[in-house]
Amino acid sequence: MLEFLPIIIPAVVIIALIALFISAGYVKAPPDTALIISGLRKKPKILIGKAGFKVPFFERVDRLSLKLIPLDIKTGDAVPTADCINIYVDSAVNVKVSPDSESINIAAQNFLNKTIDDIGKIVGEVLEGNIREIICTMRLRELIGDRKTFVEKVSENVIPDLKRMGIELVSFNVQRFSDANHVIDDLGIDNISQIKKDAAIAKANADKEVEIARARASKEANDAKVQSETEIAIKQNELEIKKSELKKGADIKQAEADALTKFRKRSSAERLKSQPQTPTLQGRKRSLS
Repeated sequence: MLEFLPIIIPAVVIIALIALFISAGYVKAPPDTALIISGLRKKPKILIGKAGFKVPFFERVDRLSLKLIPLDIKTGDAVPTADCINIYVDSAVNVKVSPDSESINIAAQNFLNKTIDDIGKIVGEVLEGNIREIICTMRLRELIGDRKTFVEKVSENVIPDLKRMGIELVSFNVQRFSDANHVIDDLGIDNISQIKKDAAIAKANADKEVEIARARASKEANDAKVQSETEIAIKQNELEIKKSELKKGADIKQAEADALTKFRKRSSAERLKSQPQTPTLQGRKRSLS
């Protein structure tokens, strides 16, 4: 057994060194972090959510966070609008390092091994500068009444700047506009008054339309009633005329029948008078006399 020790000991040492070498070179990247291996390679190797290997002593591993970075961007001092009204802007922004290789390489040159707070501070300054730039091109009423346009203009303006830093704009929302002279509050009061005025006008118009509709309905109902009564009267009149015509026809027929009866009686009496009397009848007349 002792005779194998010269062979076993070096083998164990070599195996231990190999294991130590592998252990020292094995790296694994979480999904929210990019590990950048550089040194022997011409182009750094990027690991995101997977394992890799670096050559100990000859290569190094640097970290770049891919986590979402929430920022509360507030203008430090008042910014004049296009109509020369000084305002403050409070906005909520979310950014992150873009996960594509090109953006990571660019971001690595600017933010390698920096914390999220360090990255957020640099990006926040860029965002605030772009916000100020856009505010100066818009009037206060446009900013207050059309925040979507303001957000779109800021986004269009700042995205190229962030891209040159390897940063992606995830979301940008304006929280509020404010000013020291309460101009925005006065605009709100004016808008409320205008809304109340419009509401009163709308209500008056609605009441007017209701009254018109009621009057129209009443007129249509009255017209329908008059039409119905007229039609009934016409029908009754036609019925009376028909009755009168029937009665007249019946009277004419009755008169004709009466006249015919009288004519027959007269004719019968005249025939009796014109007939000669018999002797018996004449004797009876004498005896009676």
